[in-house]
Amino acid sequence: MSKARADKSGKQHTKRVLGLEAFEKISAVEGIYLTAEMKRDLLSFEERGMSSEERTQFIAEKYGRKPA
Repeated sequence: MSKARADKSGKQHTKRVLGLEAFEKISAVEGIYLTAEMKRDLLSFEERGMSSEERTQFIAEKYGRKPA
């Protein structure tokens, strides 16, 4: 899915959101496989109608590296 948005200067920027199936295929090429919990989280984004910014924040908070 693509969404065009204008920034403060008026320039259009397009954001792309990958579906779960595409994300899994791309990740598999890198040797990364999703756990059942990760799949549930990704599917819940659509159910909750989360924006790309909200999705990014959720993933970073839950799965991002924690300071040592």
